Amino acid sequence: MIRKKSVKRWLQASVATAILMAVTQAYSETSVLAEPNGYAETIQGYTENPEDHVTLEPGFGYYNYFMRPLAEQLYLHSTVTAFLPTRLPDSAWQYYGYKSRFTSDGYEILGYRTPELQAVKDTLPVPAAQADSAKELQAPNVLFRLKAGQAGSAKLQIPSTASLLLNKDGWDYYVEGAAKGQSSQGRSNPQANPLYQMLSGLAKSGAPVAGSKGTVLITGQGTSNVTYAASWTVDNSTFYSFVLTGTAQSDFTSMLTSFRPVINLLDYASVILLPVDKQLNLQIGRDHMFMPYENQFIRLAHKPVVYNGSVFLPLRDIVHVIGGEIQYVSNEGAVYLSQNGWHNELKLNLKTGEVDRSGKKIATLPTQVEAGTTLVPLRFMTEQFGLPIDYNAALKQITVHDRHWAGNYRLLQTSDQADYPVSVLSVGGPSFTYSNSRYSRDGSWNGWNYVQHKPPVGYNSFKYNVADISIALLPGDNELVLQDLQTKQVIMNVPIKADLSPNQIPFRYSGIPYYDGLKTELKLQSSDGIAWPAGYAETNESGYVTIQGKLNGLSFDSLRLSYHVDKFDSKTVTVPVKDGAFSYRFKPEKGPGTYYITLYNPPNSLPKTDMAAIVTFVIVVKS
Repeated sequence: MIRKKSVKRWLQASVATAILMAVTQAYSETSVLAEPNGYAETIQGYTENPEDHVTLEPGFGYYNYFMRPLAEQLYLHSTVTAFLPTRLPDSAWQYYGYKSRFTSDGYEILGYRTPELQAVKDTLPVPAAQADSAKELQAPNVLFRLKAGQAGSAKLQIPSTASLLLNKDGWDYYVEGAAKGQSSQGRSNPQANPLYQMLSGLAKSGAPVAGSKGTVLITGQGTSNVTYAASWTVDNSTFYSFVLTGTAQSDFTSMLTSFRPVINLLDYASVILLPVDKQLNLQIGRDHMFMPYENQFIRLAHKPVVYNGSVFLPLRDIVHVIGGEIQYVSNEGAVYLSQNGWHNELKLNLKTGEVDRSGKKIATLPTQVEAGTTLVPLRFMTEQFGLPIDYNAALKQITVHDRHWAGNYRLLQTSDQADYPVSVLSVGGPSFTYSNSRYSRDGSWNGWNYVQHKPPVGYNSFKYNVADISIALLPGDNELVLQDLQTKQVIMNVPIKADLSPNQIPFRYSGIPYYDGLKTELKLQSSDGIAWPAGYAETNESGYVTIQGKLNGLSFDSLRLSYHVDKFDSKTVTVPVKDGAFSYRFKPEKGPGTYYITLYNPPNSLPKTDMAAIVTFVIVVKS
């Protein structure tokens, strides 16, 4: 069990020294939620008391009306570690309402449907002495109930009439009522039971709730009269129970497997990169769109309609869905639109339906205009913006999933170290790339260190991980760039000012065991006569840098050299070596920029490898 008052950082001193120690210093909070590039929701700054700055996982509410105030109150004031779901049940085109309270040994939460938007009330901060634990919270149209208690009062009670259907990894799965007749006991093929298949899906590694032992109970019959319940504990001291009524089986599965402890993730990592699924519900003929996670209805410019068997949506609303911008240019008869941060910018010709990106035609769309509103096909969202969409033709319902990144960071933005340590909590291990933009403007040139650790207790280690990374800095202005590994979309840019002198930028040796007996001496001298003391040199566009070296320990008769600058990787050139000594005059061919230069072994000199880097260094070319 992780308690708020006793959370310990398990990141080691190599990372904690430069970054996490600074969190405890008396810095003032410098900014609040912002979206500098449209994709990363960023929290910056430092606080003397970490509790003054709650940085929860994005799933706990940055796009979620229901969860955020509740999660923050539980984190700050609960006597036990709070577990909350980051997924909510289907509210069937109704607002969410919730009631909650602290009890003498934990808390209780009730979620329900309501036709009217409920104000966020201070329902939790009820003094524990006044909480009547004997009476449950009540409301009509209940969706779910959640309890936590140290005394075991929240523990799920299993009736004697229930049957055990499955046992796996510390979890027992029971059925009762009409489902009892489908129990695996006495059946030759329990795998044919739909309930067995459903529970087997829950009983997978790290699930239903990571790091816990518990019980699931399914009671009732049919589809609308089934009650799903679960109870679990992490430390055999505090018990949690979750009951879902009158909703779909898929809601129970998605909610139960999404439960995580409400903790401050910046106690575990200095950067948080987690995916967010923003859901939007639309319906043919309905003039409002419902955003269930935000608990919000939005009026549409025009109702979704069907033309010739295809669903059409109002263009302006599509752009708002993706968090982008739209601009009409009358003399071109076209609109320019983009996703978050002006990513994926498109031009749509309203007369011809032609879609251009960067001046190149990529598609042609049928368009419709009704009451001054431009309508485009539903497929426009999937083909051009990659948004997953579910369409139920029978119910005429459209569900759009806008999946993107949310990111927080708490980093010192100045450094006097050439290697800048950062710890990142993310998913998929690693689902991101990292770089210094001084080396590569597109972020394609990675950092120099990556060590993966387990996530905080209560987070599935098969999904979440904390990585210690190290970014090489250069004197002056740098920028940490974090990108989506698959799409290359920039998630976050963090400016870093490096107070470094050239002699602090080292030659970076590979550490390959083949070179254990190799001693390398290198010197850099620019054409203006300056001898650079370490692995960093400067010159101008018309100048050059002489690279001189001596090898002791291996009898190489040549070396290979290549460089990377911005998006360009050069071909290798051969550098002769005589009596262990070599000299090479490097002239920049790509203009101003940061040239990352690598020396490699000669061909056929090492077994099982062709190109094995020996040493790398940096030459900055100024205009």
